[in-house]
Amino acid sequence: MKKCLIVEDNAGLLAILKKRLESTGFSVDTIEDGHQLLAYMKDAQAPDVIVLDLMLPERSGMDLLYSLKSKWPGTKIFIFSAHLEYKDKSLFEDYICGFYSKIEGTGKLIEAIKREL
Repeated sequence: MKKCLIVEDNAGLLAILKKRLESTGFSVDTIEDGHQLLAYMKDAQAPDVIVLDLMLPERSGMDLLYSLKSKWPGTKIFIFSAHLEYKDKSLFEDYICGFYSKIEGTGKLIEAIKREL
């Protein structure tokens, strides 16, 4: 079973993403802020995929993105954000598989994750 980590501070959206990914066969862990993510990184094995919000309490997803790729270089990372000013994938070099807008919902994100894995 593939493992997915969702890093999202909106509890409602987090619950929807978790349910949708579990229904497609993923094992899902969830985290709501930057400090929780840093603690998770110390103890957990690498997930197959990470869904990362850019605007998180405690530390931004932008700051954490580089730490995630250093720790788990083989993990696929998908940005899921309402901040469209970051949509240009070139801002992230080769760190992410794609940027998906919260405004468009979860459908395209879920399909992209399934295609990538």
